[in-house]
Amino acid sequence: MRVPLYIIVSFQIVYRREFDKRDIGGKLICRNNDCQNLVRYPFKKYCSRNCNNEFERWYYDNFYWRRVRYQVFKRDNYTCQLCGIKSQFRRGLRRKRSSLSLECDHIKPKSQFELHGYKFDTLENRIKATIEYFHNHDNLRTLCKECHKKVTKQYLKARLTNQERNNS
Repeated sequence: MRVPLYIIVSFQIVYRREFDKRDIGGKLICRNNDCQNLVRYPFKKYCSRNCNNEFERWYYDNFYWRRVRYQVFKRDNYTCQLCGIKSQFRRGLRRKRSSLSLECDHIKPKSQFELHGYKFDTLENRIKATIEYFHNHDNLRTLCKECHKKVTKQYLKARLTNQERNNS
């Protein structure tokens, strides 16, 4: 029997619209985490410009993978954490460019989030899993493309070996 090399793990994304809150009467409450005020005109989801800006900043910093990835690259000084190769990043007009392809690696793989006590059933649990596990800077590191391939291959090989042991 041939076992697939890659196992696809699907999980949901936390969308902004999931943050909509309503009071007992069904009226919209401000999306900002700590705010319980009703939504006010001209805003559709917030009570004030300040709440709008706070929520947008919090959401952008925690849920946009591109932003999280960039923060990890910057923290690691655009250097592969295994082989030490440094990428020469330079700013382009619309995006960053590099001669070396860097990737953001999860030290504890995303597929193991349930083994580490995280669930994805409610909004609160999705937020917690995303912030504390998927996008946690302590669980992320910068790797070059070659090192990332090696690490992934080792992980999948160990995972298949464990599955074979469990099946026999």
